[in-house]
Amino acid sequence: MKRLTLALVLSLIAAVGIVPCCITQPSAAAATAPKTATTNLHIEGMTCGSCATAVKLVLQKTAGVVSSTVSYEEKRATVTYDPAKTTPATVAEAIATALTYKVSVEGAQHADAATKPASASCDMPPSPVATSKPIALPSYRLDALRTAFNNASDQVRVVALLSPTCGFCQKGQRVVESVFTKYPNDTRLRGFVVWLPMLPSDNANAAGAQAGSFVDARVLQQWDGNRESGKLVARTLNLKGNAWDVYLLYAPGVKWTGDEPPAPTFWMHQLRAETGADQRACLNPSVFTGKVAGLLAAQKGRA
Repeated sequence: MKRLTLALVLSLIAAVGIVPCCITQPSAAAATAPKTATTNLHIEGMTCGSCATAVKLVLQKTAGVVSSTVSYEEKRATVTYDPAKTTPATVAEAIATALTYKVSVEGAQHADAATKPASASCDMPPSPVATSKPIALPSYRLDALRTAFNNASDQVRVVALLSPTCGFCQKGQRVVESVFTKYPNDTRLRGFVVWLPMLPSDNANAAGAQAGSFVDARVLQQWDGNRESGKLVARTLNLKGNAWDVYLLYAPGVKWTGDEPPAPTFWMHQLRAETGADQRACLNPSVFTGKVAGLLAAQKGRA
């Protein structure tokens, strides 16, 4: 009988629109708040803090993303998103498209983990070499490179050590190319690119093919099959192992004496922290080209 009475009272209260203080209802804000979900993305390619910042900026502009945290050390982005507006796969694709990183929803397999060389800058499978006409590369010789470097001592010099099938090195090659295309036929600029076999897929033929994608009379390119240049540059830069995926700038007046090349006026890289490379110097195309512009302007001012 008591249950029937209580039910009757509640029905009467509802009929007149009175809500007892002991009965709570969800607020309007809670009723309309979007439901969110969280996913972890594995990102291959981040090598320093600025890389993580770039990923963070892309996520902030991606529709449906509510918040995120990014760690380049863990190669991970934890993303909170609105399932009604996006999916983990869509978010991963947005990062990959904007930054050309290899991005997958956590749990995917990474086949290259077992073959990655020690102190490598590349955390992605080898990339195909350029389809341009290959060029014949002379073999690396320390005396020849040093002589050419010193003969250009009145010029601004760009030096890069690259792996032909490393995806990041190929991007770095494009940065070097952008420097020379920005100043076409400018005789104040000189370049030296040494190709090294740092990945299992690297060889002289691959180096010649990739080198052929950017040919400029002001740029000397060589093939260093024994990684001798990488060992010497590593000593100059205080790096562990071989130096590669590094980009060095030299101001006019700098001379190369002895075996080890001189300390660069400025340099950037795409190396991991365990190589000893300063993670604040991760390759940034606009910063690198800006430094070149500054050195050229200074040179013009002295002329």
